[in-house]
Amino acid sequence: MATEIIKITSQIVISHASMTELSTQELVEEIKSVYNLLASLEGGAVIPEIMAPKKAEEAGVVKKKPPIPLKDIVQEKFVICLECKRKMKSLKVHLQKAHGLTDKEYFWKYDLDPKHYPLVAREYSKQRSQMALSRGFGKEGGRRKKARA
Repeated sequence: MATEIIKITSQIVISHASMTELSTQELVEEIKSVYNLLASLEGGAVIPEIMAPKKAEEAGVVKKKPPIPLKDIVQEKFVICLECKRKMKSLKVHLQKAHGLTDKEYFWKYDLDPKHYPLVAREYSKQRSQMALSRGFGKEGGRRKKARA
């Protein structure tokens, strides 16, 4: 059974690490936490609520007033970071690397609604959407159907 838990742990961590940049220490911690969680579930343990992600208030993030008018934050070709006022196509990785903030903490800190203030520029989002559609993602059958034929 332990080898099955190790296999599942590696699949979960590989999947997450392929989508997120993790430092070596974060990767080791994730492997430990996923393994321990799966091992405890095998024993019939109940997952404690501490596994839930921290809320921005609990993470020590202090609310601030945006230094830029809100109407100017999201533009067609760029989004402005309210922390350092840089213009970028996408803010998610920048916020984590440069400012140590998750997107939830950032939205909470500046009291922003994620639906009205996305972290990705409109033009860049459209480009990525078109690229995904051209590759067959989001369509019935998509790439798998073509590969079988």
